[in-house]
Amino acid sequence: MGYKIGFIGCGNMGGALVTAAAKKVAGNEIAVCDYDPKKAEAFAIAYGATVLTGEELVQQAEFVVLGVKPQVMESTLAPLANALCARENVTIVTMAAGLSIAAIRGFIGKDLPVIRIMPNTPVAIGQGVILYDATEDVT
Repeated sequence: MGYKIGFIGCGNMGGALVTAAAKKVAGNEIAVCDYDPKKAEAFAIAYGATVLTGEELVQQAEFVVLGVKPQVMESTLAPLANALCARENVTIVTMAAGLSIAAIRGFIGKDLPVIRIMPNTPVAIGQGVILYDATEDVT
């Protein structure tokens, strides 16, 4: 099964975005993954999302939201890079402050479409603001 959107990292900001996405996307179209399985399971229960491994998520989600801290981005993406490089139709969304689009693409090893966002926590209740930058291949 494919998923519209998958979240790697369900902490404060990742969790806020899962909550916001669940208001517009059916739960069965959302996948979640976190190093703490209990966090991912809580979102799965709350919104009807599916808990996947990181590799399963990047293989199946149309949009992959990277909700991990900048200092662990490279180590998070390293084991997922081959699966991402095998994809043709995937867009990466990152909220890692201080990491450029070029850095994210470098960690992956392929010039996938990337959207860099800077949300604030009121996003969870539909009252937030998200600044973004995107590669030319994002429509």
